[in-house]
Amino acid sequence: MEENVGAKTKEQESPAAGPEQEAAFDKNQLIVGGFIFASIEDADFARAELKKIEYLEKKMNYHLPENILSTYNKVMESKMLKTPLGFNYLSRMQSKMQRAGIEKERINPIPIYTNFTPRVSGEVTEGIARQRIERRLKKEKSESDKLRSRYKHAISLCLLLCVLILAMFYITLNSDNPNIINYEQNLIDKYANWEQDLKERESIIREKERELER
Repeated sequence: MEENVGAKTKEQESPAAGPEQEAAFDKNQLIVGGFIFASIEDADFARAELKKIEYLEKKMNYHLPENILSTYNKVMESKMLKTPLGFNYLSRMQSKMQRAGIEKERINPIPIYTNFTPRVSGEVTEGIARQRIERRLKKEKSESDKLRSRYKHAISLCLLLCVLILAMFYITLNSDNPNIINYEQNLIDKYANWEQDLKERESIIREKERELER
């Protein structure tokens, strides 16, 4: 009898976990990085994504802006970050790139494929919305690449013209034929040659005169 009473007392001191405790435990499992997810599966997916972010942070060199941009583009293309944790990290990368001097036009926006407004009859599905966004992003990237290519061609053409102009100036300056650039120098040289020729002829005439006087 005493044993039963003792057992009962122990059971009273350590009651079984009730529904409220189980709910609290499940809720903690749903929280990752300050976000609470709808299911444990989503929370586990976010935890795995958090590890990816930690790995990227270890490999990131924030002293090289182009390195940040390259990593950002690779992450966007691979679609490895899909949760709010990943979007938050990509947003921080955008801010760091802009502070590092990367032009805003070179930073691709973060695509959001989730609808936040209530769906109505006839509204496009998430898959179609995703395709439209991806097509739009590809079109913008293609136009950006075309503008960048035209800019490079324009720079190359300007450099080529500069080289040609410098070559023309060099040829003109070193040419024996009179032109608008070396005309004055050629004229001075010509008069100097005439003067020297006259002096030589005058010297010859005087020498002959001396011979005749003898």
